[in-house]
Amino acid sequence: MTPNRPRTNPQWLADLGDKETRAAALSDLREYLLRAVYLYLDRHRTDVSDLDRHEIRQMAEDFAQEALLQILAHLDTFRGEAKFTTWAYRFVINVAAGELRLHRWRTLSLEALADEHEIRGSIFLVDRGVPDLETRAAQERILSVLREIIEQDLTERQRIALVSIHFRGVPTNVVAERLGTTPNAVYKLVYDARQRLKRGLIERHYTEADIIAIFEE
Repeated sequence: MTPNRPRTNPQWLADLGDKETRAAALSDLREYLLRAVYLYLDRHRTDVSDLDRHEIRQMAEDFAQEALLQILAHLDTFRGEAKFTTWAYRFVINVAAGELRLHRWRTLSLEALADEHEIRGSIFLVDRGVPDLETRAAQERILSVLREIIEQDLTERQRIALVSIHFRGVPTNVVAERLGTTPNAVYKLVYDARQRLKRGLIERHYTEADIIAIFEE
């Protein structure tokens, strides 16, 4: 299939499924994914601007290869509702975005991961629009109390686990890696931290119902 005659959706599926045309189709698809991810990194990812050309190329090749494997594993889910290349494009962008997000978490210090000042109500409670001034003031008071409990009542490892996972969305395996422990141990840290958080709220005359009522108004 020459560049002047792009494959149709049925042709992509046929070529990828035929042993005589599979190698050429895989090569073409990989080149497409590589070009797509290069463009994505260049135009949309300022967080890789400090990498040199060799590092960018290696990163792009890794993303393209992983996306290619995922595409082949999900070929039977392609329904032809969009162009095959558009469908494939989503895989490589998702791979790149996910891996770069993990890279960002892995390069942050433990202190940055567990910065309780990053806590926002919208992260863990339902966002129901912009609250009135009275409700906003109540929300800010509770957020201040939560920060105080996290800073004063939790151990350092509990604080890192709770804030990283629940308030910053860091994957559990990344937190475990940074703490030098296992995901199961991190789950236990989070559980213990939540119990201490509940006790701290009760001691300060708040209940979970109070918090839910204020943030869901």
